[in-house]
Amino acid sequence: MKRKIIDVPQIRGAMEELLNYQRAKSAFLARVEDEEQFYRLRVTPVAHSNSEGERFAPTSAWLLNSILQKHADLMEYIPTAACLAREPSDVEDAKALSQILPVILERSNFESTYSDNMWFKLKHGVCAYGVFWNGELENGLGDIDVRRVDMRNLYWQPGVRDIQHSRSVYFVEQLNADAVQARFPHYDGSQTDLGGMLPIEGDQVLVVDWYYKKRTPEGRTVLHYCKFAGDCVLFSSENEEGYENGWYEHGEYPFVLDVLYPIEGESVGFGMIALARDPQIYIDRMDRNLLEYMDWATRVRFFCKKSTGVDEQEFADLSRLIVGVEGDLDEERLRQICVEDPDPFWLNLKNAKVNELKETTASRDILQGIPDGGVTAASAIAALQEAGNKTVRDIVSASYRSFVRTVRLVIECVRQFYSEARFFRILGENGDYRYVSFSNQSIAERPIGTLTDGTPICRRPIFDIDVRAVKKDPYTRLSHNETMKDLYRMGVFEPENAAQASILLSNMDLSGIGLLREQVEALAKAKHPASPDAAAASAPSDTKEEVKDPLLYAFEKAQQLREQAAEGAEP
Repeated sequence: MKRKIIDVPQIRGAMEELLNYQRAKSAFLARVEDEEQFYRLRVTPVAHSNSEGERFAPTSAWLLNSILQKHADLMEYIPTAACLAREPSDVEDAKALSQILPVILERSNFESTYSDNMWFKLKHGVCAYGVFWNGELENGLGDIDVRRVDMRNLYWQPGVRDIQHSRSVYFVEQLNADAVQARFPHYDGSQTDLGGMLPIEGDQVLVVDWYYKKRTPEGRTVLHYCKFAGDCVLFSSENEEGYENGWYEHGEYPFVLDVLYPIEGESVGFGMIALARDPQIYIDRMDRNLLEYMDWATRVRFFCKKSTGVDEQEFADLSRLIVGVEGDLDEERLRQICVEDPDPFWLNLKNAKVNELKETTASRDILQGIPDGGVTAASAIAALQEAGNKTVRDIVSASYRSFVRTVRLVIECVRQFYSEARFFRILGENGDYRYVSFSNQSIAERPIGTLTDGTPICRRPIFDIDVRAVKKDPYTRLSHNETMKDLYRMGVFEPENAAQASILLSNMDLSGIGLLREQVEALAKAKHPASPDAAAASAPSDTKEEVKDPLLYAFEKAQQLREQAAEGAEP
């Protein structure tokens, strides 16, 4: 018989807590809804009426363009992770995890998840990743599922800065009633009343995922999980056997928040719409007034006395070559309406607001490749762009910190659920594919001994996460190619310069530097094969010379070799 630790009283208590969380989060939800509506008006503007009743929509897209530019910048910094072992015995496992982690993320369509989250983060200031175990993937074998979590359906304890410190975490979603009944036959059809938090449409059912932490008698913190609808418990890890260590053995909520501009005392932040909304509104207002003024100024209209004797219909008909007039015409009887040119002050004020928006959102023209201040050289423009990308790099750094936490949850899911060996297709450095088999046997927690009182000692391999970006912009590839050509001209790839080249390459931060060093060393060995004794005998005579800076020493040696070659001397 199943135990019922979580039953109707516990569910109703969780519902009361969820409603309290929802009330505390109502301001954030209202702000997101308002900002989303403002964003949609940038894309599909609503027409206004001018003084003559005509419908037009003078909505500019300066803020939208800033968001588009920032999203394009962030997509160039899509992160990838590598594992670093803390102990020598875990080096091989760290290498294997470094190879399979990109595959796991690719299977979860992480690039698409990252893109969607960056849109939400830029607009509203925060986004969320979820790392779950999905037993239905891989034909029932199960796999890790990294996906985007809708912040509007996620609730946690108010007042905490880190979601992991929340007493409980809830995720609410609408599911089809038939699908819920098919998956959970014991579902009694009851509904969850969330006070209009999520309006129910048709035959939809509000299903709540409830995550909470508990302290065990042994002093460990475990994470439990319950899914319910109404007063019906669909699943509870506490009610099932085999979950004494919790739903996820890592004991953390499977959610990671990524904040853009943080707010003290809150888990969420604010985005670019909140930052630059007011300048955009003033720009739109000035555009509307200036466009309407332009409409008045470009129309040819006349003042005409009623006693002039001009037939208005004939006068307004541009197809008529002759317009009949009774009496004399002069400027007092028929005079064109002239509208003065607008004061340049107003145009300058509008441009000042546009520049304000660009500055506050760090979307200067130079970052988009537009020359500024007379700078026209490509290298100078690229240097200015890199110097002006400090804001982007800061946003990327925050995203990388969230990505590290996401990868740690992925590794812990591998440790818990990869009990059977799985094969991964890995892309080699030479462009060929190879297959790697991996399971959790080598990284799972295992006993290694006992204390004097009989308490078991367990070991759990721990890995550090190294996050880097694979930038895809042409400037990075061009810079890499230029660096390689400079190294070639310096003689780094000459077999005679292998020792100096090794010092130089070991102090450089360059993509593929390890493979490059191996190729240089292999070239030197192929050109001058020698025994260890011969290599020691041929060591340079100035080995006792103190070298304060290895990189400077390598450059000086390379320069000396080039000068000797130019003079025809024997190196």
